[in-house]
Amino acid sequence: WRNRMRTLMPIPPILVNKGPVMENVMEGDQVDLFKFPAPRYHEQDGGRYIGTASVTITKDPDSDWVNLGAYRVMVHDKDTLGFYISPGKQGRIHREKYFAAGQPCPVAISFGQDPLLFLIAGLAMPAGVCEYDIAGGVKGEPFEVVRGEVTGLPLPAHAEIVIEGESLPYESMVEGPFGEFTGYYGSAERPEPIIKVKRVLYRNNPIITGC
Repeated sequence: WRNRMRTLMPIPPILVNKGPVMENVMEGDQVDLFKFPAPRYHEQDGGRYIGTASVTITKDPDSDWVNLGAYRVMVHDKDTLGFYISPGKQGRIHREKYFAAGQPCPVAISFGQDPLLFLIAGLAMPAGVCEYDIAGGVKGEPFEVVRGEVTGLPLPAHAEIVIEGESLPYESMVEGPFGEFTGYYGSAERPEPIIKVKRVLYRNNPIITGC
């Protein structure tokens, strides 16, 4: 590992036409997030959290920079998710750029993917650096991605579940609290932006990873 880190060279992802995540597809009115048994982890949690070890994918509206971040994701209803991003995080910066322009922010989220993607998504990378590239460099080969039909974002081809949708400016719902890994509730319930889910890709008998 020490030798690999000294000589790490980023390897961009490779676009493929299909992958295991495309075994099943829900679109439009078919979308039903209640199909997946998202748990309530702690007794004071504000809801059911499908995303605790998930990877949120966004793109800078002013460039080709794609960011992968690890942010918590709560189920509001069958086609609506809440996602809390701490101030200063790159996914939030992307979202705020879209909102400032009065535009919806395209978002994709992977639930259950190569653990390396989650680990790298949770690290602080310099602006403009894509976590797919760093994870590929660590792995020693490119990650396979499929192009999202709704968002155009690169989706992990071997994930268990991936949603595509858009976060809408001026629309929010109460999110939180959620018991954090530190052993306490890091934030109270408050209005946070939502994602209206347009498309869901998932494997047969998908497994949701929790953290």
